[in-house]
Amino acid sequence: MIIDYAYINARVSIFAGRLFSEKRLTELFNQPLSPASLAKGGEWGELEDLLSDSTVDHTLIEQAWLMRMFADFKVLIRPLSGAARELLMYWFHKQDIANLKTIVRGKIAGLDASAISAQLLELGALSALPIEQLLRTEDIGELLRRLENSPYGSIARQARRVFEKEHQLYSLDAAIDRHYLLGFVQRVRALDSQQQLSPLVGIVMDRFNLLWLLRYRFAYHLSAAETYYLLVPTPYRLNRTRLQSLVELNSLPEVLEDLQEPFYSLLQEADNAFVVDQRLIKETRRVAELTLRLRSFTLAKVFAYVLLREMEMQRVMAIIKGKRLNLKHISYQ
Repeated sequence: MIIDYAYINARVSIFAGRLFSEKRLTELFNQPLSPASLAKGGEWGELEDLLSDSTVDHTLIEQAWLMRMFADFKVLIRPLSGAARELLMYWFHKQDIANLKTIVRGKIAGLDASAISAQLLELGALSALPIEQLLRTEDIGELLRRLENSPYGSIARQARRVFEKEHQLYSLDAAIDRHYLLGFVQRVRALDSQQQLSPLVGIVMDRFNLLWLLRYRFAYHLSAAETYYLLVPTPYRLNRTRLQSLVELNSLPEVLEDLQEPFYSLLQEADNAFVVDQRLIKETRRVAELTLRLRSFTLAKVFAYVLLREMEMQRVMAIIKGKRLNLKHISYQ
């Protein structure tokens, strides 16, 4: 086990050295896209050609990037077993959840199977979704019933109850996300070393809960009780008691004013949910970078690298998409 941990620690250090620095992201933002400029960020191969070709579909670039991430992921989980391996595998299944929601939206929009399929990410052996079966279903009810026989059965059953009651896409989205994250929190609690993960998982879950609270309470105008039901109970800073208090407030400024530190200082003068989200993403990145830099090997270090790689992908994709649209101001934080 010590040898395995030493191996993973060495691999994480190597992979982390390939992450884009803030300087490289700024350079990428300020200069034309080209294979040479992109290659400075690390070892790219065919991906650099996709990134610099303005005719390549955005989904294909995301697919290529995910394949690079999955290659790293397979290396890192190989020596792991038990609850630690289960946690990381479950986290990566959120790409399955993204595909599931794409199929759901496509069905609701009346798209045919081929049109929906073209929007899906190819996850290969890392997918547990019965994609072909889901694409052949006639409606959302049948889709969720088919899903009940998959590893996502518990998510499907909860989502089907919500959809049969409300028939709202946002409610179905919320039910899928909520029960996926409940599963993630349960897997964190199953770890012997969950305390090492607490700072990082805490900011991840607090961000989700706060953003969902603001969205459902003030954008969708749900009641306090309805909003609270959609949140994920956790033991972190925004725990059950704090969330019960916050959902009773009547505006975004009131919620932000009532937050404890570090969120109070972090979110001062934020005037909309987008600004709140950008600051929370930046704080998540800070905690992940600190975890990666200061800790000897723990599962937290692997999770920190995974989060940073995901955020890197999102930031570079935002820059590329903005450049292709000839936007002068691009938010890639």
